[in-house]
Amino acid sequence: MQIRKILERINLSSSKMYEPNLETLQLLQKQYILNVPYENLDFVLNREFNADLLKIYEKIVNNNRGGICYESNTLFMYLLKTFGFTVHMIFAKVEDLTYIGKDYPHLVILVNLDGIDYLVDVANGQNVREPMNIDDENFISRVENNEYKINVTADEYVLLVNHKQEGWEPRYHFTKKERKVSDFANIFKSNKHDKPIKKVPLLVTLAKEDGRITMMDDMMIVKEGDTRRSWNISKENRAEVLRDYFNMTIKI
Repeated sequence: MQIRKILERINLSSSKMYEPNLETLQLLQKQYILNVPYENLDFVLNREFNADLLKIYEKIVNNNRGGICYESNTLFMYLLKTFGFTVHMIFAKVEDLTYIGKDYPHLVILVNLDGIDYLVDVANGQNVREPMNIDDENFISRVENNEYKINVTADEYVLLVNHKQEGWEPRYHFTKKERKVSDFANIFKSNKHDKPIKKVPLLVTLAKEDGRITMMDDMMIVKEGDTRRSWNISKENRAEVLRDYFNMTIKI
């Protein structure tokens, strides 16, 4: 695996020095989210997801794909560790399980900088785009008509979202307990519980500087500022849409 190619995948220069500080973390997270979509196409294609870092690298970097949390956050954590960040994986319980299913905890990253723990997530669809100090309940992150903040209780943290000022709702719950690849390496085995992986709707979504582009089953949605456009697409046109809007070449 080449760090140079990972940086090129997220549209960053490989000749620049990246120090393990908050500014670098903010830059890397933002660039990853703007260039690597959250996508669950392998569910639709009935392909088994893989926790092996080399295969994730092949999929996202060499094949210009996106991924789900187990893939993108694993690759992103490798990038952070390479630059000297102190980081570990954690699990979160997501409220909306539509696009992955109840059997799969959400994989997130904790980064410790100067004694402060930051929540970092590059693979949760429409979500926070910057590191969040998990112990600062006054900090609010604003993006895509959403506000995000973290509440702390005795035994867990809650990422809350306020969509268009409609009120705060939990996005997901998490603790600081460290997780390893072995905790989820076999989670997508097709014989899990002697039943096939739950069928979920297709989702490919990529953040843009001023909005987002999303393919959901037979619909395309493009948001630019306060403007929203949507139109139906056919299954026969999915490959063309993925090529033109997400720069992904894949038969589906």
